[in-house]
Amino acid sequence: MNGFIYIMSNPAFKDGLVKIGISKTDPSQKRVHELYSTEVPQPYKVQYTAFVQNYLSVEKKVHRILSKERPNKNREFFRVSVP
Repeated sequence: MNGFIYIMSNPAFKDGLVKIGISKTDPSQKRVHELYSTEVPQPYKVQYTAFVQNYLSVEKKVHRILSKERPNKNREFFRVSVP
């Protein structure tokens, strides 16, 4: 199945913390607004998107590669820089 993988940042997060996730639709249109809730003081900013084949597999691979940079294994947040 095809879809988007994205990287989002939030100005409220410190130390290079970013969210890496997936979406069936363009994350800059809908997903960024879904994630802006009462749990975060500022809206997310899309840093990167890519439309890929097998987006579920791509996300799992990226999460596995970056696992050492993941402060909480149950969340999609990583301490990495986005070039």
